Amino acid sequence: MTHETFVLSDRVYDIRVTPVDDLRTALVTVTLDGRLEWSLTVPGWRGVSLGAAGETGYLWSARELVVLPRATDAELRVIRVDEDLLSAFRVDDGWLLVCETSIRRLIDAAETARVELGDVVEVVRWESGVLHVRDAAGDDLALRVDGESLIA
Repeated sequence: MTHETFVLSDRVYDIRVTPVDDLRTALVTVTLDGRLEWSLTVPGWRGVSLGAAGETGYLWSARELVVLPRATDAELRVIRVDEDLLSAFRVDDGWLLVCETSIRRLIDAAETARVELGDVVEVVRWESGVLHVRDAAGDDLALRVDGESLIA
């Protein structure tokens, strides 16, 4: 089991990840401010990562982005993808998801744009509003978000 404490503004999240017997899944338990708890099962073949943008905290696993609740009366929001999820960025009013061989723009849970890559992503960074990606073939790509679109 792993345990992380994640502080975002005035909220404290305790996040516990427990492998399940088959090792292809993990149980993630999120506790907000020591009072309220949510649990969900996620694909477990990749570790769970944490991110934040503004007042939004989130985590992602191999195939799911989980938006953390901001209040005790809210629920976890889960966005699923059909490819391994490597990185997730909150951009404007949506998401920029870096998957194993594609980059996806989502508004809420709806995919609005996608760029397919020629090989598996090896390096990714977000710098000054531009996503920089290098794949296993050594090809570099720079993308920026324009509303619902991705612009090379």
